[in-house]
Amino acid sequence: MLKRSFDPTLVYLVVVYLRMSSESQNKRSPKQQLREIKKRLKALGYKWVIVKVYRDNAKSGKYLRNRHGYQQMMRDLKSRVVAADLILVDTLERFGRVEELQAIRKELDEQFGVLVLTGDTNFADPNTPQGKALGMFEAMRASEHGRILGHNVLRGKRDAALQGHWPGGPPPFGYMLESKMKTVKGREEVDYCVLIPNPETKWIIGALFNKAAETSWGTTRLAKFLNEHPEIPKKFKPFHTETTGNRLDNPIYYGELLWERNATGVVADVRVVERNAEEDMLRVPEFCEPIVDRETWEQVQAIRQIRRNRVAEKRRPRGEANGKQIEPSAPGLSLKYLLSGLVFCSECGLRMTASSSSKYVTKSGEERLYVSYVCPGYLGGHCLNSKTVPEKWLREVVVAKVRERLFPWHE
Repeated sequence: MLKRSFDPTLVYLVVVYLRMSSESQNKRSPKQQLREIKKRLKALGYKWVIVKVYRDNAKSGKYLRNRHGYQQMMRDLKSRVVAADLILVDTLERFGRVEELQAIRKELDEQFGVLVLTGDTNFADPNTPQGKALGMFEAMRASEHGRILGHNVLRGKRDAALQGHWPGGPPPFGYMLESKMKTVKGREEVDYCVLIPNPETKWIIGALFNKAAETSWGTTRLAKFLNEHPEIPKKFKPFHTETTGNRLDNPIYYGELLWERNATGVVADVRVVERNAEEDMLRVPEFCEPIVDRETWEQVQAIRQIRRNRVAEKRRPRGEANGKQIEPSAPGLSLKYLLSGLVFCSECGLRMTASSSSKYVTKSGEERLYVSYVCPGYLGGHCLNSKTVPEKWLREVVVAKVRERLFPWHE
């Protein structure tokens, strides 16, 4: 059995990682973490040398890839650009709240000779039986704390919604918040907020639903209709296709609050959104004053359901079902085109999407179709870039450029 020794009296080279989760937190939190780490080292009499400090501001610990300070630290340590024996954090929660914490610590230790130590445990040795048990507890605490906190917050929001109070977040477009005050120790404070129609924007929602009911248009044409509407102020534009669809589906516009429609989580460093079962959703009828009548809302929903069924039929896999019951949480995407998600509009910055023509047969009997990248903003009426870029041409140009840079001697 291999034996690893950790002698805290040695002069170790260390890096420090600091993190605060959001802009609403104390801006001095990272400095406080660093001061606490240095104070703890001094109290313990350790002569460790801090060679570099890494920091992430307003970055959630639930993710890894979008934490630039964390990623830079890992690159520096793994490439040995920075030589260090230890990573010091105030608490393990500052290092991250992901379920892979133990695997990350194990990889750093075994492959790079770097230990992750925490100040709240007096930098305890993680390789002893006691340290391993503590590490398991720390990892569970780091990942479970957010879940428990979220559960408690949702419980309070559900109770507020059942009382007719707005449960939090920005009001839906077309509404505004009205504060209800209370007196506490002689001072006026906000007790709760309720939704009321916004006289400046409620007519836009009415126009959207009326147009959808009259024309049976899809969300792309409806967004374009709103973007080109001369009476809608520019400050409310642009209207996007997906947002327009979400508004058409929201029952709040006939006065019913639908809360907890979706459940969210992080799987493989990706935010996953899943629709809850109907029994897990909270519906509050007559929650607020309606902007559209329910008959119009249901008429629009019937039209949208027909469109959904058509899309679902096209996307349904051909062949017999294999009987599998458990679907993966984050299966990823199968990209049909090499540059999907990598082509950006130079005018508005949106990702351009691949759009194909209908298949046709040439005189020689060959089946063909043309695929081009187009800006979705142009289709939605809020971007002037009407340029279409042939997919085949762009793919060949990009691949040739990559080959030229990777293998210049072959040119």
